[in-house]
Amino acid sequence: MLLAFNIGNTSISFGALDENGLRFRADIAAHPVRTADEYAVLLAQIFALHEFDPVKITDVIIASVVPSLLDAVRAAVTRFTAVKPAVVGPGMRTGLQIRIDTPTQLGADLVVLAAGAKKYVRSGAAVIAYLETATTLTVIDADGAICGVVILPGVASAAAALERDTAQLPQILLTPPRKVIGKNTSDSIRSGILWGAAAQLDGLVERIAEELEIPVGEISLLAAGRYADRVTPLCRHRFARHPDLLFTGLSELHQLNRRS
Repeated sequence: MLLAFNIGNTSISFGALDENGLRFRADIAAHPVRTADEYAVLLAQIFALHEFDPVKITDVIIASVVPSLLDAVRAAVTRFTAVKPAVVGPGMRTGLQIRIDTPTQLGADLVVLAAGAKKYVRSGAAVIAYLETATTLTVIDADGAICGVVILPGVASAAAALERDTAQLPQILLTPPRKVIGKNTSDSIRSGILWGAAAQLDGLVERIAEELEIPVGEISLLAAGRYADRVTPLCRHRFARHPDLLFTGLSELHQLNRRS
């Protein structure tokens, strides 16, 4: 049984996978002041909630974009297993070509997403939209190589900025209004955030296609992350949503490195 973690800026996602796929997944808030013991308690409670016996764990893999949390989570895992966790980073085989200025700067989560996308995109160009605290677009060129990334503020960050910096605005619920043109303050804000995010994705995909010199229709579009289901249905270009793409990628990397 593989226990897989993705440590992000605001949350830690983890799940157990076997030969039949994902057995369960869970999310906990990422707090840098928590100790390894505190994370171990949270893990134990969630394992119990899902009736999961940690004795079944044979392998652990961790991807992290928050170095300060990596050691705490890694230490927490050792409370349940003697397995040394594999960490996504330099020295791990990925099966990916990375054609950016400094490949080591590519976030572990983006590496994992690209590894997972290979299961669904056998050849050709692709764009992987990951809608979390930030929204990222990882670009795969026609040769199957990661050729670059676009990073922009996520929808929750945009909503929080409006609430923080603008007077007399109501608290914003991130559900899309039926129409773009808002008839009241709440709908106007939600339209700007969600329809605006969709328009950003559409516009960026079109510009990416121009730079790659490939028609948009020939680029595979994938989406994952907490806000993918709220934004991509509003897009004019169709994104295939894969809510467990991170876990697919972690499983693929685990398999690749176990064989090596």
